[in-house]
Amino acid sequence: MIQNQTVRKNLHYLFSVIYIFARYFYKALKVIFRPIVHLHPRIYNFAIALREAVRELIRPPEIHPHVIPENLPETAFEPIPEVVPETPCEIPEPVSETEDTQPEIVQESVTEPEPRLPAWLIEEWRAIHEIEPRLFPEKHLIENVPFYHVPTSRIVEPYLELCRLYGDNVSHVFLVPWLLKGGSDLEAINYIQSLTIQRLADNIVVISTTDIDSPWKERLPEKTRFIEFGKMYAYLSGEEQEKLLIRLLLQMAPQVIHNVNSDLCYRVFVKYGGALESISKLYVSLFCIDMTEEGRYAGYPVMYVPKCFDYLEAIFTDNLAHLKKLEEICAFDAKKMFVHYHPAPAISKQYPLQPGKKEITETSGLNKEYFDILWAGRLDRQKRPDILIEIAKKCKNLSFRFHVYGSPVLDTDVYTNIFSELENMTYHGSFDGLSSLPAEQYDLFLYTSQWDGLPNVLLEAISLGLPVVASDVGGISELICHGETGFLIDPYDNINAYLNCLEKIYDNPSKLEAVVNNAHELLILRHSWDAFNENVRNIPYYCRGEGETGDCRFTLILQQT
Repeated sequence: MIQNQTVRKNLHYLFSVIYIFARYFYKALKVIFRPIVHLHPRIYNFAIALREAVRELIRPPEIHPHVIPENLPETAFEPIPEVVPETPCEIPEPVSETEDTQPEIVQESVTEPEPRLPAWLIEEWRAIHEIEPRLFPEKHLIENVPFYHVPTSRIVEPYLELCRLYGDNVSHVFLVPWLLKGGSDLEAINYIQSLTIQRLADNIVVISTTDIDSPWKERLPEKTRFIEFGKMYAYLSGEEQEKLLIRLLLQMAPQVIHNVNSDLCYRVFVKYGGALESISKLYVSLFCIDMTEEGRYAGYPVMYVPKCFDYLEAIFTDNLAHLKKLEEICAFDAKKMFVHYHPAPAISKQYPLQPGKKEITETSGLNKEYFDILWAGRLDRQKRPDILIEIAKKCKNLSFRFHVYGSPVLDTDVYTNIFSELENMTYHGSFDGLSSLPAEQYDLFLYTSQWDGLPNVLLEAISLGLPVVASDVGGISELICHGETGFLIDPYDNINAYLNCLEKIYDNPSKLEAVVNNAHELLILRHSWDAFNENVRNIPYYCRGEGETGDCRFTLILQQT
């Protein structure tokens, strides 16, 4: 210990100045970096620990130093001897007050400091001692035990808000990334409408988990509750969003949780599926396996489903080809997978149909100045607009005009400028389903996707009386039988095959009427709402109040009666 009074005072003042400077410097940093720190829980916890460590390092060694009378020499000052424990790394045990050997210690009159630990913690500690005698809040532990204050969780207020939006008496929860103008969005809406129309659910909640607008939320049944989770809580980290969602699902315990392409929901299923399956039935809808530009399999069936398959009650898909693919490469149990062919929207009542609702003769294709071809879909790599461009270039000297509708959803826009450069192609912008387009102005629907399930846009095209030329990928061949219900191109990127097919159709238009009518008949038999509703009723444990038989038909009969 330093005994020179002058040195002691100087050191005291020096450390005091350093402490004051560091304190205000810390406050300035806190004002500047507080927003950043609070956005990241791990950084916030680190900052709290660092603050406590710095305080201990820069705190002056003695806030109240001993004062030596001015007239006495330095040798007259006798410091209080330090108590050194026998073993350097051990904390000395407190001496019992009953022992006679306890030395008399003269304490200075100072303000009683606040206890390091709250009283309730000490009381609980003592209560634990009744169960485990080795645990007791001894004085030396209370004075030396390290601790820090846990910050209030940022998901507390969002959770309370979610509970209010969620409401009561909810039997089914659907999780979607968004409700845009896409096939998976439409199929999610189909399930919700089927449950609502047949009264097979109590209240239904739909949660969108991506920070994107959902224009198709207006298509949901009137009483469906829609929560824009992704937009409301975009400021939370991915981990915080997972914790917020799992707390809601576990506490509310809906009968059914149905995931339709929500990445956040898949992460929750993988991490907490064991807890969720004990209180809810988990379902997912799959459509196809995606591919990278290098040709590698990607997407939810590859990334997440194998990790959470054991927690799932069932997998739904809209085509048999995808089900077989999953069984082949992932060895999924076929008993847990179901094919649901979705209903075609607005099937025309005119039957038999004529292509494009135009009069067809053997020579009308030759007499017509132009053959108008419709292409409508997402301007993303999966749909291969580049193949459409190559076809149009090959047809620049033929009587074909191409009409393009769509916009990019997953990729950046690299095609619209090229469309405008081609004389035989017209780009009309985005669209809200084929029913919003003047289908009677077109002679044929062209589809060039590289991979797919069973696209809803093909169901729409057939229901509007358009013959279809499509790539033979995924489950398309389950709808389009070459020469019977449409025309298939294999492989999908064979430009000459597309060209030859279009020329044959143009030269022999009389064959189109039978093709269109055959396709329309298939829609009526397999893609009607009656067929789809029956499939929904037969999903195991999917309907409200369903017993162990896995069949809701008895419930439906009682309601209709």
